Amino acid sequence: MGNEHFEGKGQNVRGKDERRDEEEIREKKEGEAGIKRQEEKNKKLKMAHIARMREIVPGLFLGNVEASHKREILRENRINAIVSLTNARWVWWNGTTREAGIPEYRHKWVQCVDSSTQDLLVHMSDICDFIDQMASSALQLSSTLPIEHEPELSVKPNAAPSEAVLIHCDLGISRSPTVIIAYLMRKYSAKREDILAFVQTKQKVKPSANLTRQLQVWEQVGYQVWENDEKTVPKAPYQAFLDDRAALLKEKGLTGNEPLAPQNL
Repeated sequence: MGNEHFEGKGQNVRGKDERRDEEEIREKKEGEAGIKRQEEKNKKLKMAHIARMREIVPGLFLGNVEASHKREILRENRINAIVSLTNARWVWWNGTTREAGIPEYRHKWVQCVDSSTQDLLVHMSDICDFIDQMASSALQLSSTLPIEHEPELSVKPNAAPSEAVLIHCDLGISRSPTVIIAYLMRKYSAKREDILAFVQTKQKVKPSANLTRQLQVWEQVGYQVWENDEKTVPKAPYQAFLDDRAALLKEKGLTGNEPLAPQNL
């Protein structure tokens, strides 16, 4: 009887010790995960505050928000039109961006966020049309993806660099690459995988799962999401995306019409 009592007591002590150890391990993992999240956040903030842009094809640049209002980098790369994909305030570009020679009519602003419910497809044709309207002759005349290390025969050796369109979001990782990929898919009638692989050779990008799905839909609908000119009847793949989006919005308690809180940056 006595031995059984001590054995039971010992098992209880060991059980408590094991639970305490498990809690300590869990707390340690949560702490490490929190540190990692903060490090990622700091990395993104640093990336957002260093102006950078990269030419993807002649006449088309990918960049971040800081690059969109830095006079020197805009002029250095001969940027004469901009597509902004962000929820930053429009007034953000009314100073140095305008002084750099980019008037409002050559600047398209699509207010959006990189979320699981953001619909960029509804804007995609208009964005692509804008890029075509603003495109330099180098971009207009391009009919195939440039081949690495192969000189373009149509460009004279001493010709000045072409003017260019800058596509940017906050970091230049998800939203703006998605638009560039969509534009190049339409321009060259190319597959998503091929364009993504090409863009990755120029700049490391990572469209979100939501935007990757939208690029897949963009390919399925032949680069036009509407059945009619009035843009009231979605094609089947786009309608399927909209249905899934509506279900996700409902699950989150949202309608999709919530105003985006502008960032001051």
